[in-house]
Amino acid sequence: MIKNLNHNTQDHFSKVYRIYFPKLVRFSQAYVRSEEEAENIVQNLFLYLWEHKEVLDSLNNQNAFLFTLVKNRCIDYLRKQIQAGSKQSLSEIEEKELELKLYSLQKFDENKLSREEIDQIITSAIDSLPPRCKEIFILSRLEGLSHKEIAGRLNISTNTIEGQIAIALKKLRVQLKDYVPLFLFLI
Repeated sequence: MIKNLNHNTQDHFSKVYRIYFPKLVRFSQAYVRSEEEAENIVQNLFLYLWEHKEVLDSLNNQNAFLFTLVKNRCIDYLRKQIQAGSKQSLSEIEEKELELKLYSLQKFDENKLSREEIDQIITSAIDSLPPRCKEIFILSRLEGLSHKEIAGRLNISTNTIEGQIAIALKKLRVQLKDYVPLFLFLI
């Protein structure tokens, strides 16, 4: 029984990692300067979660929890960059850019909307997609299937899948323009 519970926890962690890692990296990268730093931030977060796997099983709003952790780590990173920049004499523009990113992250409150409101906004946006586009998008972004797995399941080419996802992202970007962090969650 305990072995089975441990296996289920590992499966849950793997699924969370597969679905959220790319989303959290993109979210982080919007605020930190490099893809490498964004990946480091998110990788360190997942290392923490691996060491505390039981936390994932007890969450009511996994999405808000993960984005809050990444947001806080990005804020810490930006604060360090601003402090280091003062010592390294960043240009005034670079320093203002870091301060603006820090301000925007601090103002982003994923908890302002209830989980139901977030789900409703995202569901409504996804429901507005053409049927085949919606199906492919859900399989890719919400179920975490690879393009190859989707192609096998739907008997279509991976090029078609890439095209449909590009269409979905373009439409969702327009629909969720007032909710940038929610859009970043989907990409």
